[in-house]
Amino acid sequence: MKKILNQIMLLFVAASSITFVGCKDDDNNGSSTNTDREFMTMFITDNTRGKGTSYPYNCGLDGAYPHGNTIHLYWYGVDDCAGYQIQMGLQIKVSGGAEAWQKVQGTSDLLLDTIVGPKQLDLLLKDLQYSTNYRFAIRALSKKDRNIKGDETTFAHASNWFGHGNGRQWQEYLGITTDDRYPTPMAIYVNQAETTENDMHVYFNTNISQLGLNLNDDDDKDKLQAYYENFNIDENGNLGYEYLTVTPSPNNPNSTVGEKWKKYKITDEDRARGYVVVDGLTANSVYVIDVIDPRVPVDIDAKYNTCTARSDGQPGEPILLSHSELMAQAADMAIPDRDAKRADVYGPKADKYNAAPISPTLHDFISNTNYAEGQTFLLEGGKTYYLDGNDITCKGFVLRTDPEDVAKGLRARVICGIGESSDIFTQAKEGRQWDGCPYSMFTFGRSPEAGEGGEIYMKKLAFYDIDFDNPECFNYGDQKAGIGTATGNYFFNMFSDGMAITLDSLVMENCTFKRIVRGFVREQGPNYKLWNHVLIKNNLFFDCGYYSNGAGGYCWIDGAGNNGKTNMLADFKAIENTFYDCPFPAFIKQQLAEEYKYVDNPKWNITFSNNTLVNYNTRGDGAIFKLTRIPNGSVFNVENNLIILCKQAGDQRKLEQYGAYVPDTETGADGSAGHITLNFHNNWSTNNDLTNGSIFSSRAFDNQKDGFGNLVTLNKATLNGSLQVSVANISATDLLISPCPPHVAATAEDQHMHRADALDGTATTAYNVNLFFKDKNNDIFTNNVGAARWRK
Repeated sequence: MKKILNQIMLLFVAASSITFVGCKDDDNNGSSTNTDREFMTMFITDNTRGKGTSYPYNCGLDGAYPHGNTIHLYWYGVDDCAGYQIQMGLQIKVSGGAEAWQKVQGTSDLLLDTIVGPKQLDLLLKDLQYSTNYRFAIRALSKKDRNIKGDETTFAHASNWFGHGNGRQWQEYLGITTDDRYPTPMAIYVNQAETTENDMHVYFNTNISQLGLNLNDDDDKDKLQAYYENFNIDENGNLGYEYLTVTPSPNNPNSTVGEKWKKYKITDEDRARGYVVVDGLTANSVYVIDVIDPRVPVDIDAKYNTCTARSDGQPGEPILLSHSELMAQAADMAIPDRDAKRADVYGPKADKYNAAPISPTLHDFISNTNYAEGQTFLLEGGKTYYLDGNDITCKGFVLRTDPEDVAKGLRARVICGIGESSDIFTQAKEGRQWDGCPYSMFTFGRSPEAGEGGEIYMKKLAFYDIDFDNPECFNYGDQKAGIGTATGNYFFNMFSDGMAITLDSLVMENCTFKRIVRGFVREQGPNYKLWNHVLIKNNLFFDCGYYSNGAGGYCWIDGAGNNGKTNMLADFKAIENTFYDCPFPAFIKQQLAEEYKYVDNPKWNITFSNNTLVNYNTRGDGAIFKLTRIPNGSVFNVENNLIILCKQAGDQRKLEQYGAYVPDTETGADGSAGHITLNFHNNWSTNNDLTNGSIFSSRAFDNQKDGFGNLVTLNKATLNGSLQVSVANISATDLLISPCPPHVAATAEDQHMHRADALDGTATTAYNVNLFFKDKNNDIFTNNVGAARWRK
């Protein structure tokens, strides 16, 4: 069969020789005008052959290997070539195109670099890391060359590479993602509360009975079966691991660990005690911890659950990021993980805004063991700083304006989206980061390094007294006007292959957020995310959203719904905020897909109180709450909120407001419905632009189809208070000084219809809004409704 395939491939190459000779790229294989190269080969995929996804010789996971972590590559043969060179890297490392591939040459990030003979047209890669997105590249080699790996001068006549495409060149790269690993017993864990700068307690679960399985639950029965199929477990249920290994994380490769812990034989005394104390650690460092069964020949399968933990450290004094010093050093500061010069990529716009870079400092903080988690970085009030974009957060820190400046009425401004490089921002029009490019100001967590597992643990991420902005970005209105493509930006996004994360505390307080177009916080990827405490307090959100005609983009807090252990709502507080005319869908979306079950019996405790919503989302049916399968025992505190719709005379925009889409609670293992508590009190609206006497156009809090009212009727919820939003006897324009959108829209898609430059009346542009109370003799004011800042 392979001989027949080879002949077919050779015929294909012969018939396509004109096309192959014409292929060029910037892979530094000598002159791009060299026509004396070998014909270019390609991997066989549906994109390159068009035989459909079921074609047996498409590259992909090999079904003969049931664990889903063996990849089979096939490629087209080139007649009379010397052979083929195949390379492999992680998607996160090489997806930037030819430049990114060039950068990993000769490093550990190049996971495979092999040369095979001219008659070999396939390659089997067995036992790869699970849940990992790999990229591949291939070129045909010439008999005119010596073809010595590592010496590019010996490949002068090799074909151009196939596989160096970037995000916009989707037919010119091959990416394959391995499957998730089969269920794995939680054999080890670390109690962070006991961790010091020099040691940590590593605990063992040594027997099946310690894993908390419920044998009346079908999912737990399936897990138990998988454990016995894939691990050595004796007749008494004892887990078969024998060794403990502790190594520094790739984040801090130079950190130390006691020599014996690099491969430690676990004793019977250790098992009886239930833990060991690992010493010899470096403060402020992350460690990767595994237990291994040496009887399993495949390394990746010999491990049980991988655990990561950080040694303790004491944060130093707050560090002031001096604007003048950063500006003086900016030209020489590296762009993390890039070779390009900062002055070339960010210089023009940084000069325009007189903005100093802070990304190099935050990037160094992650791996620098001189800085403890929890370090505070101070920004100068009245100064502008910039982020490169996609800044990784995997070590907790505090970023804030210097409190002394805040006391003087000065705040720092942090901007993003100002880079320009066709090599870096490959999905942006002409390389302009702000023009159609997907990016986030911060990336929650990070992708794993090659062979790395486990989770990220952070104590606290906090932002105080900062004006966040993306001043160059475009929204849908700009796109319709023909001046640019809507920017796919976020405040927090996550990598699709990102590691599991536990964050103890996330705080955003007294900040402003502007021109965040596609989403605010987007959770994605198959691994779990745990937020123990979230506080979003006293912030202003305006000139955000409007990614597409119907609002589009992602919800403010957008859950992926594909991991039953994820819980971002365990203690979630959004209080004293103002949301002004930002067309995003729901505020909170969490909808666990039907094929998943909740893990560890999570509960949600959601507080949404004393917020002011003006034209919250007038472009679509995005309700404030979009939640399904609400866990048993969850609590909602929705109190003292002010909801307003308004527009100027002659304005053609639609005014819509939706409340809640909450069709069900989670059904327990015994078939009983989950029961939740609703504390709804003192929510008000003005009396203008109502629908049938209600501020809600549809999906009111009390609706009996898929709202909270339905859950109360079905005895799935206990209501304390009232789901009704009371209507005050006053209009928006009588209540507040100048609440209406400044731009009078001539159509429903006007460019500037959702613009605002300030909400406190201080803007000197045409986009001035003033939300301070004008009338204080009304039910809204006397009942302390809405954000308190507007009562002054």
